[in-house]
Amino acid sequence: MSTTTTNKAAWLLTPKTTPLEIAPAPLPTPHKTEVVVQVHSVAINPADAAIQHLGVVLDAEHYPYILGFDIAGVVTAVGPSNKRFQPGDRVTALGIAYALRDTRYGAFQHYAVVDEPVLAKIPDSLGFNDACVLGAGLSTAADALFNRNAMALDFPKPGGNKPNGKTLLVWGGASSVGACAIQAAKAAGYTIAATASARNFDLLREIGAEYVFDYTSATVIEDVVDALKDKVEMAGIFCAIIDPAVLTQCAAISARLGGRKHVGTVRPPGFPPLENWPQDIEVSECNCCDVAKNEVGPKVWGSWLEAALADGSMKCRPRCEVVGKGLEGLQGALDLMFKGVSAKKLVVEIV
Repeated sequence: MSTTTTNKAAWLLTPKTTPLEIAPAPLPTPHKTEVVVQVHSVAINPADAAIQHLGVVLDAEHYPYILGFDIAGVVTAVGPSNKRFQPGDRVTALGIAYALRDTRYGAFQHYAVVDEPVLAKIPDSLGFNDACVLGAGLSTAADALFNRNAMALDFPKPGGNKPNGKTLLVWGGASSVGACAIQAAKAAGYTIAATASARNFDLLREIGAEYVFDYTSATVIEDVVDALKDKVEMAGIFCAIIDPAVLTQCAAISARLGGRKHVGTVRPPGFPPLENWPQDIEVSECNCCDVAKNEVGPKVWGSWLEAALADGSMKCRPRCEVVGKGLEGLQGALDLMFKGVSAKKLVVEIV
């Protein structure tokens, strides 16, 4: 057990309130396969900013609430059924307060609970600021790509699978979700095509994309089709952008390419159906927190991620930008995220 007797959090007291209130929080105790992590760094996600500024997702009974998905820190206590971790382990993790409506799991506090399926050790060479960018991005990509109820692609394996001859198009490859999708699918054996703005082409190539396309181009659909038709077997398209207009572009590309006609999305269950969606193009949803309770979490976070971070084949991208320190720095970071960022992750150093 932790020798610390106090905890503190940045609380969202009521819908649409700013700033977050820094106040004491219960010191959590881990149960079953859970661990307690002393939070060193957190990354900010669009969902964090939207929940605060727009008042979405949470019902009245879920306040006061502790935001935050992306965690890196040190394990301080371990539940009785957890055999993989021990106090002192340096880790990256996904906070799932969003799914459980339980503030113990929120990242924006000094000590947070994390469950084993969404937890991975990090090598000593990897800093907490870099490691914290993975949580929601990797989990969203993994659920969309590998969940048997979504795209159901082959899982990545340590050292990477042999090439399987199939190509995956990742739309929005410079986003945190897209960057994780490219690397995980590459390790699963897929050839990667990806879109981003031209200024981010080097990032796409660094993390494994073999074909790159400028999504801002007026001819992007033709560019993709001309490059890939009659040359590759498509495993589908994964769209890391939630905009229905972009999804329509992906459907139009899928209709003109060979192989599997499936567009995987980052749209969570419960979103309104896509209007005028082509009947011959499959479409799937995802929920990043689902990987804590299905086979995806253990296979991606457990079997693959630790090894991939250790051998350097998984890079923490997009790169982090530290924009604050301490719990007091979180509000400014949330405000910056609400304005929008591109090809970077905003990070706050908690300790």
